[in-house]
Amino acid sequence: MTLLVCCNSFYAQERTQDFNFNWKFTLVEDTKTPTNLPLDDTKWRDVRLPHDWSVEASFSEDLDGATGYLPGGVGIYQKHFDTPADAESKNVFVLFDGVYNNATFWLNGKLLGENPYGYSPTYFDLTEVLKTDGTKNILTVHVDHSRYVDSRWYTGSGIYRHVKLITVDKLHIPIWGTFVTTPEVSAEVATVQIQTKIKNGYGKNQNVTLITKIIDNQGKTVTLKEKETKIGSGKEIEVLQRLQVANPKLWDTEHPNLYKVITNVSVKGKVIDTYTTPFGIRSLLFDKDKGFFLNGKPTYVKGVCLHHDAGLVGAAVPKGVWERRLQILKEGGVNAIRTSHNPFSEEFLDLCDEMGFLVQNEIFDEMDNPKDKQHNMNEKSVQYITRGYTEHFQKWGESDLKRTMLRDRNHPSVFQWSIGNEIEWTYEAIST
Repeated sequence: MTLLVCCNSFYAQERTQDFNFNWKFTLVEDTKTPTNLPLDDTKWRDVRLPHDWSVEASFSEDLDGATGYLPGGVGIYQKHFDTPADAESKNVFVLFDGVYNNATFWLNGKLLGENPYGYSPTYFDLTEVLKTDGTKNILTVHVDHSRYVDSRWYTGSGIYRHVKLITVDKLHIPIWGTFVTTPEVSAEVATVQIQTKIKNGYGKNQNVTLITKIIDNQGKTVTLKEKETKIGSGKEIEVLQRLQVANPKLWDTEHPNLYKVITNVSVKGKVIDTYTTPFGIRSLLFDKDKGFFLNGKPTYVKGVCLHHDAGLVGAAVPKGVWERRLQILKEGGVNAIRTSHNPFSEEFLDLCDEMGFLVQNEIFDEMDNPKDKQHNMNEKSVQYITRGYTEHFQKWGESDLKRTMLRDRNHPSVFQWSIGNEIEWTYEAIST
């Protein structure tokens, strides 16, 4: 068991790499997507992510109050990096937690994809495009926020949330590949249900042992279960396990006790992938007559709406700033946050888990019909600079929602999902 834990610790460090350092950045006048990639970035600025270029500019009355009298524009980022692994046995992904907005991504000049919504996480498989000749790879991100009055609050511009490089074996647990729920909770025992996806990228079938353990906040293993399974070549399966935790320490707003699911994928006794999922043991009940119950106790939801920026730091909010603001709110009696009016960062939800806040996780402000950003009502005039997410909702809405929910579904703080803000504005038939 000691050897297994050591191997797990080593692999956990290997799987995810901080990809925020050593980026190049420039602002450009042209809104056209570049074609001859990668670009010459020798004269560009060095930046460390997260980065919000709008808040670096000067306030101007010539701009618009809807987005804080700060500009948008078009920016391009590039990062040079070594190929982290052999593509024969590994898969490499890049994960962006948030880019505002209308972002397009390339690796070594090859298009990876795009993500118009500025608040949803997205990732790309880099494996087949990585250099194999020892030269540097170049990752390019084009961000078009020229429509700078596309919201009714300050949005920021750029790669304003964290970026990670994820390297895994061809046989691995995918990104957001675990789903942890607690269907039965009491003071004596809790049932923890874990749904784990495993993907086999090898050209042959694989016999796998899935080893799942739950550890408490002291690092002590409280329960463990193993399951043997077989995965066909190129297939993805889902394994269901149920574990019992005796005398569980429940998560609530006063005692935000956390556990971790450590999931190991093992082949012939060798651990080849380790996935860690923080979670909390708690039960939720909404009763139309009696109200909300957290772990069987009637609980008042004393909440506030927060937007995703933080004053002078703009939208690229350091963790310590959020921690300070949340602590002040906690001292004032607040126990719940509504993410107004879009998904927040993964880091923000981690803090809410740790500090004991309930979160209403909101997905959209605009859907099919635009809102007037300058007059805060149904749209009165059509302007280029105010065109927002409505132009993308029909194509991207389902994908943005699913990616956000997959990322956030294991957070004990998330007790409600909000499809959107003021939907009666978006669908006029409802309001009439």
